Amino acid sequence: MKLLHSNLKKGEVKVLTQSLDDLWYLSTIIEPKDIVKGNTLRKIKTASGDEKSKDSTKKPVFIKLEAEKVEFSKYSNVLRVLGIIKEAPEEIPLGEHHTFNVDDNTAITIIKQDWLRYQLDKLKEACSEKKSSLLICVHDREEAYFALFKKYGYEILTHIQGEVQKKREENIKKENFYLVIISKLKEYVERHNIKQVILASPSSNKKRH
Repeated sequence: MKLLHSNLKKGEVKVLTQSLDDLWYLSTIIEPKDIVKGNTLRKIKTASGDEKSKDSTKKPVFIKLEAEKVEFSKYSNVLRVLGIIKEAPEEIPLGEHHTFNVDDNTAITIIKQDWLRYQLDKLKEACSEKKSSLLICVHDREEAYFALFKKYGYEILTHIQGEVQKKREENIKKENFYLVIISKLKEYVERHNIKQVILASPSSNKKRH
């Protein structure tokens, strides 16, 4: 996350999201009653011919809302901030509900009456956070999962199969499977600049290979 502007005397912080981790951080920082403002898409009714006949079209607008609820899911890759519109262009009624859909590369401003210490710590941590350097590999004799550790949980990189062939999965001979795991580990360590690797398998599978 990138800090674009900060004025804590006014309780105002503007940030730019740069990753899915940033959305998780914001979900722990933004809370009900906070003011959130930024550019967003909003359905606006436009008259066409007959005044009674109106069409709706989504337009980019700048809106300021009071947050009521925050929703985050790593599966949707979006942080949803739901609230009531406090300031908006004249064609948008105040007091209506709106949802900010925040993804990566989104600039938003957060205004709080009081920033708590842990919230400032979270913000500082998010702005100094580097890419994950922890790789996880869970395997048995026939299959293996590789994942990057993230603040919100983990990101699956790939799943490889040993003996059983499945659609869109690699089919590897059993006697060569552990060599393939080692090769994949080396590939991801280099590609993602990994500093630490967690390798786990069932206790019955612990033997030299």
